Amino acid sequence: MLGLTALYLLNGFLNGWVNAYDVLVTITSPGNVKQQWCAWPLSIAGWAVVPATIGAAVGYVVTTQIDSHRTQEMSDLLDELRRYTIPPTDEGG
Repeated sequence: MLGLTALYLLNGFLNGWVNAYDVLVTITSPGNVKQQWCAWPLSIAGWAVVPATIGAAVGYVVTTQIDSHRTQEMSDLLDELRRYTIPPTDEGG
C-alpha cells in the first residue's frame, strides 16, 4: 500500500492530480498522459491493488457480521426465527 501511495504521489506531481486519479482507477489510459514511464506502474497497481483492497474490506465486514451472529445461543436464534414466522395478529379491530 505504501508503494501505491508513492506511485500516486509521484504521478500527482508529474502528471497532475486529476490525471493521476484517472489513471489509477483506469478512466484514462497511461498512454494519454505526459509522463508515461510513471503512469504505467500506477495503472497496473490500480488494476490489481484497488480491487483487492476493496475485496478485503468487504470480506472483513462480512466476516465481522457473521461472527457477531455466531455468538448468539442456538435457543435465541430459534426464538428469533419463530417470531418471524408467526403471522401478525389483527389488533384493534
